[in-house]
Amino acid sequence: MKYLKMLGLAAVAAMALMAVTAGSASATTLEIGGVTKSTSTVIEASASSPIVLSDTEGFAANTCSVSSVAGSTTSPSGTKVTGPISVLSFGTCEVSPVTVETNGSLYVENEGSTKGSVFSEGAAVTVNTSFKFHVTCITAAGPSGTKIGTLDPASSVSSHATMTIAAVLSCGFLMPSASWKGTYKVSTPTGLGVEP
Repeated sequence: MKYLKMLGLAAVAAMALMAVTAGSASATTLEIGGVTKSTSTVIEASASSPIVLSDTEGFAANTCSVSSVAGSTTSPSGTKVTGPISVLSFGTCEVSPVTVETNGSLYVENEGSTKGSVFSEGAAVTVNTSFKFHVTCITAAGPSGTKIGTLDPASSVSSHATMTIAAVLSCGFLMPSASWKGTYKVSTPTGLGVEP
């Protein structure tokens, strides 16, 4: 009986250790040039491919060749690294204007490698479409947000990370869901990645 009790306590201790290990593995920390960030990070990126909004059938509703996004993280690490967006803009669009109603915020979660999943929270953008109507597309507010793509790390200390956007957005009655695709190159900071 004593042996069974000790075995039970050992099993509980092992489960507790696994829970602590799993919790620490899910933490997200940014790095620059392979060096862990211990302070907030200013991130600036611009479109390196056309930014395309299309309906669920794949028909392009609008395409913008110029877009930029910028913000600063509020903490260097955590379950997710988040920060408000200070700049979100779209230009040189096939159908203008594209109006940013709310910048929202972005956050990055570790994918278990040097990549990160990118989420948007509380953004709203009104887009004129080639279908002769406009829609306001939003990302979910609150802690869950909407997954919009992936942060692919810089390949070296002197290269730049990319954000690959592949999102499904809620755009109201006329276009209940829409596809948003494109690629952004992170100009600042150089060598950005996610700590594995």
